[in-house]
Amino acid sequence: MERRIENALSKLDPGLKRVIERIQPCQPHPRLPTNWLHWQIIERYMVLREVEVNKGSNVLEIGCGPHAIATIALAILVGKGGRVVALDRGRWGRFWEIIKESDLESRVIPVEEDARKLSFPYSCFDLVVCLHGIRSFANRFAVVATVNEMLRVTKERIFLAESPPIAGNSAQQAHLTMYNLRRQIFLALGHADWGDMPYFPPEETKNIVEEAGATKTEVKLIDVDMPHHLAYFPPKYIEKIKDEKAREDLKKKWKKALQMLEKYGEEHPSVVIVNAWKS
Repeated sequence: MERRIENALSKLDPGLKRVIERIQPCQPHPRLPTNWLHWQIIERYMVLREVEVNKGSNVLEIGCGPHAIATIALAILVGKGGRVVALDRGRWGRFWEIIKESDLESRVIPVEEDARKLSFPYSCFDLVVCLHGIRSFANRFAVVATVNEMLRVTKERIFLAESPPIAGNSAQQAHLTMYNLRRQIFLALGHADWGDMPYFPPEETKNIVEEAGATKTEVKLIDVDMPHHLAYFPPKYIEKIKDEKAREDLKKKWKKALQMLEKYGEEHPSVVIVNAWKS
C-alpha cells in the first residue's frame, strides 16, 4: 500500500487496518489504482464516525453495491455480536468475494429487493444507513420514497451521507466535471434508470429527508481529504448515442473533463452527512 494509506489508517481503528490488509487489491480498468477500493472503505469508515454505531447493533444498509464498500466499514463497527443487512436491487458483482476476504461474512446478511418498498413489516433495525447511495436512484421521487421506508423500519433514526456539488480545489472540480457527465449521457441514451444523478446541495438533501417524514434532522459538511477515482467512465457509452449533435457535444465535454483529471488529479469532495429521527 502507499504511504498515504498507511498514514490514514494509523489515525483510525487498528481493526480497520487488519481488515484492509486482508482485502486483495483490484483494478477493474487501467485508470483505477490497485488500492482504490481500500481508499473507498477508509472513506466510508471515516464518515461513519459521525454516527454512533453501537457494538451489537442490527443495521440495515441501503444500496450496498457490488464491492461491499460501506458494508465492510459497518461490519467492523457493529462488532461480532452485530449484524449488517446489506440491501441492493441486484448489483452484487464481487460483493461476497470481498466480504469473505475481509473475514466478516458472519456479520453480513445480503438481501435483494427494492428499497422503495421494503419487506420488513415493522421497525426492526437499530439504525438504517445509506452512504453515497442516493445518487444512484433514478430520480428525486425514488429517493424520497426510499428515505420514507428507511424511517419506517428504523427504531429511531437513520443516517445518510453523500457528496454535494461543492468543489474546494481544482482536483475536486475535476471530479465533479467528469461525474456530472454521467447523467447527461445516460439521459441521451434513454436510461434515466441508470442513476448517477447530480449531487444534491446540502439544503436539498435536508429537504428530501424532511419531506420523507423525519421530525428532526442534523446536517453537517465534513472534509475527508483523500483521493477519489470513480468519476471516470469509458467513452464507449457516448459512441452509442444516436443523436449526432448530442453525441458530438458530449464527446467534447468528456475530453475536457478528462484533461482536467489528468492535469489536477481527482480528490474526494466534501461529504454531507444527515442524522434524522422518526416521530
